[in-house]
Amino acid sequence: MALAFFDLDNTLVAGDTAQAFSEYIAASQLPTPIDFLAVNHVYMNEYDAGTLDLAGYMRYTLSPLLTLKAAQVNDIITNFINDIIFTMVLPKAHALLKKHKDNGDELIIISATGSHLVSPIAKYLGVQHALGVDVEVKNGHLTGEITGTPTFREGKVIRAEQWAKEHGFPMDETYFYSDSHNDLPLLEKAHYPVAVDPDPILEKVAQENGWPIISLR
Repeated sequence: MALAFFDLDNTLVAGDTAQAFSEYIAASQLPTPIDFLAVNHVYMNEYDAGTLDLAGYMRYTLSPLLTLKAAQVNDIITNFINDIIFTMVLPKAHALLKKHKDNGDELIIISATGSHLVSPIAKYLGVQHALGVDVEVKNGHLTGEITGTPTFREGKVIRAEQWAKEHGFPMDETYFYSDSHNDLPLLEKAHYPVAVDPDPILEKVAQENGWPIISLR
């Protein structure tokens, strides 16, 4: 049995779930800034370049939800999953998850997207464990502020190792599947790093290191 960690966006699903959620919010009745989607795209470009200010991104993209109660946000996310996420999930991703389940591996989705999205999407995918960027909830409302160590870049290593220790698993038999060079810290720690439809930087590193490169598209 091994630990199998999976990135979410552009790995198990086609596209970025956080961006799709922002587009879903913009198309709803919720009030959003006029330039909401344009600013979101700027943040996504910064992520691709490895220069993202994660705290600023979380504050901005969650701003339309801050006046809502947590239960209302959960209802919106449930509808988002039913309306949008089911169209983004890749059939080959389901097959890959099933392969690891059949092998008796412990599956964990670990993503730089907020845990308010990652956890229910993981449940939708049939994955029990999920790690995302945790956002503060105060008086029943999201504040947009990050709490704890964010699952971003080196933070993914910290959170993965913490999770393994808390659940009594060693990290010496570990898979990690990702598309992004932002995940190189955890890919380099994993015993079995796998590049999935990788970005150009990750593809080059994977080729140089002899890591498997696969496609779920």
